[in-house]
Amino acid sequence: MSSRSQRPVSRSSASTIFYSLALGSGVMRTFSVTFDIVALNTISIPPLAYGFLAQWTSFAVTFLTVIFLSIKRTMDGRKRAIGYSLDPDFGRIRLLPKTPMIYIALAGVFAGISTLFYYILAGSHDASTVLPYGQLVIIYLLIGDLLAEKDTPTIIEIQSIISILFGVLLVGATPGGFEVTTLLMVLGPLNISSALVTYYQRKTKRYEISPGLRVDSLNMRIWTLLVLNSVMSLLAFPFLNESDWLSMSIQFIPLFWYLVGGSVTAFFSIVMYIRALGRGKMAVVNSLSSVSVVLGIPVTVLGNLLIPGAFGVLDADAFLWSLKMFGVILVMIGVLALEASDVRSIVLIQVKPLTGDLLPELFDIKGVESAAALAGSHDYLLSVKSRNLTKTRSLILKKIQKIEGIKDVETLVVMKEYT
Repeated sequence: MSSRSQRPVSRSSASTIFYSLALGSGVMRTFSVTFDIVALNTISIPPLAYGFLAQWTSFAVTFLTVIFLSIKRTMDGRKRAIGYSLDPDFGRIRLLPKTPMIYIALAGVFAGISTLFYYILAGSHDASTVLPYGQLVIIYLLIGDLLAEKDTPTIIEIQSIISILFGVLLVGATPGGFEVTTLLMVLGPLNISSALVTYYQRKTKRYEISPGLRVDSLNMRIWTLLVLNSVMSLLAFPFLNESDWLSMSIQFIPLFWYLVGGSVTAFFSIVMYIRALGRGKMAVVNSLSSVSVVLGIPVTVLGNLLIPGAFGVLDADAFLWSLKMFGVILVMIGVLALEASDVRSIVLIQVKPLTGDLLPELFDIKGVESAAALAGSHDYLLSVKSRNLTKTRSLILKKIQKIEGIKDVETLVVMKEYT
C-alpha cells in the first residue's frame, strides 16, 4: 500500500475521476453479464453448475492478477506496485487489519447469497432483463439512507422509487403475466443482499488504516470473493447432483474463455465500483453504474443478429418487447431523476487555535465527498452533496458544527459547475 501523500497530483478533477469510475463499472458489468448469458445459451450446462465454475475460476484469475499487480516497478522515481495505477492505496497482496476484514466477511456472505440468485436468473433471461433486475438495489439503499437519517423522503425520491420499481416489474413481464417466483427473487434476496454488500464495501473502502491510507479495492476484491465463493458453494451444494459435477468436468474446456472473459471484466467492474464507493454516496454510485441497463438492450439485440439465440431469446411479441423497453426507460428515468436532484455545496471551515487534525472526522460525515486542509483564512474545505438544501443543513452542517474545535462554518451553494 502507498501513502496518499506520495501520490502524484492528478490531471483530472475529483468529480471526473468519480464519474469515470462509476460509469466504467457499469460498462464492465455489462460485458461480464454478457459473457455469462452467451455461455449459458451456447453451451449446455445447468446455471448453478456454471455459476460454481465461473466463481472459482474468477477467484483464480483474480488471485493471479493481484499477484502480478503486486510486482514493483519504478514510477515517478519511486518503487511502486503495478496495481498502484488502478488504486493508489494498493501496495501488494496482503491480509487486511481485523476491522476491515470483518466488513469484508459480511460483504462476502451477502454477496454469496446475491450471486446464487443471479446465476439462477441468468440461466433463463437475457442481458437486457438481468441488468435492470439489479437496479432495485438503488431503492433499498435510498430507503436505508432515509431510515438511518430518520428523515422523510422528498417528492423526487418518491417519484424515483416508483419509477424504478414499476420499470423493473415491466421488464419482468411474460406472455402469461408476471413470473411470481422471479419477482420474489428480485425483490428479496437478489437486491436486499446487494444493498448490504454495497454498505459493507463502502465501510471497508473508507476505513483508514493509517493517516492518509485507506483500504485498497484490489485486496478488498480478492478476500470478498473468497468469502463469496465459499458461501455460494455451501448454498449451491444441496442442489448440485452427480450429473452437474459431470457437466462441469466436461464443459470446463469449452467454457474456459467465457469464464476468463467474465472474470477479467468482473474484476475491473468491481475494482472501479469500490473506488467510486470510496468517493461518493452508495445510491449515486449505483445510479451511475446503472448505465449497464441501457447497454443491455443494444447488446442483446445486436448480439442476436450476429449469433442468433446466444444473447438470450428475444420475445417475438412486439407488445411484450415494447413493455420491456418502456420498463428500461422507466428505470433510467428514476435513476437520472435521483442523480439530477442532488445539490452540491462548498463548505469553508475555521477552527479554534490549537485544534488537532479534524480532516478524517470531517471526511467521515455522510454527504462529504471530499475534504481538504487549507493554508490561509480558512482551515478546511469540504465538497458536500445532498438531495436538497434542507438535508444539507439538517444532516451535514449540524454534524460539522457539533465537532469540537469548530469555530465558524460558511456554506456556498454551487449553481453551475464544469469538470
